[in-house]
Amino acid sequence: MTEVRVQVQDRPAGKPATGRYRSVLLVEDEATFRRVIARNLSGRGLLVREVGTADEAVALSTADRPDLMLLDINLPDRSGWDVMRELRRQGIDVPTIVVSAVRVSQSRLEEFHPMAYLPKPFPLEALLRLVFKTSSGEPRGPTENPDTDL
Repeated sequence: MTEVRVQVQDRPAGKPATGRYRSVLLVEDEATFRRVIARNLSGRGLLVREVGTADEAVALSTADRPDLMLLDINLPDRSGWDVMRELRRQGIDVPTIVVSAVRVSQSRLEEFHPMAYLPKPFPLEALLRLVFKTSSGEPRGPTENPDTDL
């Protein structure tokens, strides 16, 4: 069995991740992977909006702010970091879980403060447990293993 490590960042003061997320923006350019995640989240009662580019993510977040964003870093038009940077510039704070095949540096995590970082590939159950654990407001440590700790 492959061990999957999830790094969870503490939220900045005044921005708790409490309550149940109702709407999720899924930003992923791989259509098949995006549909699988969306189907699983919507099947558990979440309203999921799907986009495949950074520009679509910024536009949708600006027009209809989601409760949670699942954000890939490698997107065809710009990076996920650009999405977070643009939303920050506009004063929009969306709790974000970064899901990426690209190894994320500690300095990026410290700069953008995502709620969590889940490296690809990962078991779908790990993402689901992470989304629902963070939505419950349970305390989180700096590093969690979703296969054994959730």
